[in-house]
Amino acid sequence: MFKQRVITALILAPLALVAVFYLPLVGFAAVLSAAFLLGAWEWSGFCGLAARRIRASYVILTALIMLCWYTLVSFSEPLSSNLLLFSLLLLGAAWWTLAIVLVLTFPNSQTLWATSGVRRALMGWFTLLPAWAALIFIRGMHYDETPFYGAWLICCLLGLVWAADIGGYLVGKPFGRTKLLPKVSPGKTLEGMLGGLVFVLLMVTALLAWLEKTDHSLYWYVAAVLLTVLSVFGDLSESMFKRVAGKKDSGAFLPGHGGILDRIDSLTATAPVFALMLAFLGKQFL
Repeated sequence: MFKQRVITALILAPLALVAVFYLPLVGFAAVLSAAFLLGAWEWSGFCGLAARRIRASYVILTALIMLCWYTLVSFSEPLSSNLLLFSLLLLGAAWWTLAIVLVLTFPNSQTLWATSGVRRALMGWFTLLPAWAALIFIRGMHYDETPFYGAWLICCLLGLVWAADIGGYLVGKPFGRTKLLPKVSPGKTLEGMLGGLVFVLLMVTALLAWLEKTDHSLYWYVAAVLLTVLSVFGDLSESMFKRVAGKKDSGAFLPGHGGILDRIDSLTATAPVFALMLAFLGKQFL
């Protein structure tokens, strides 16, 4: 299993970086949409949908919503003058505030949504669509002046998520003793979460030193802590839905890793908030 995880990661990581840096915006949006639509297919399995035709209908409807948003929204405009995009990102931030509450109060909270396939389907859109829009918005930031500006920002977000994941695994596996939320995810430990946070803070410190930034570093550390916590709850939220659906993995698209959602769960939680931070605190961050 570990060997498969490493091989898959070694293949996917360079492909992801090529897509982020070298595809034009429309190409990046197309590849990103394809990945998120695979995630929508997996989410349809969380909704109690068994028939392939019905699951495909959920994916098609998700694609149509994406197409409408991509057509109506100008992702290159500042967020302050882009009400539709701003509303979608705020919806994402609000959803993750609610999702954290649902995770913390699980299994009692499942009485509010577990018996309704429609509610679970809506939760899938709340999870996927704001993150999808946020990543396109981030990639397009200052694209005309500096084409790689948004790509580096996405790399920073990916680096944070990966550092939290790797740190959580390396520390939690041998040293994890205190279960974080065993009713949601028996494997998650407090030691693993703190290990991930330490890895993220070390990454931020190294990045600040490399960029020779000493001013406003407090913003970076506060943002890193907030986004790390969000990344953990992104993972826990998906675990909660998998537990209710009776699934170990969201899918089998990625050998050794499970499904697409198993890889982007933390990203779906962090991307909308990261986009809002960049839009309104960018001068302090950068």
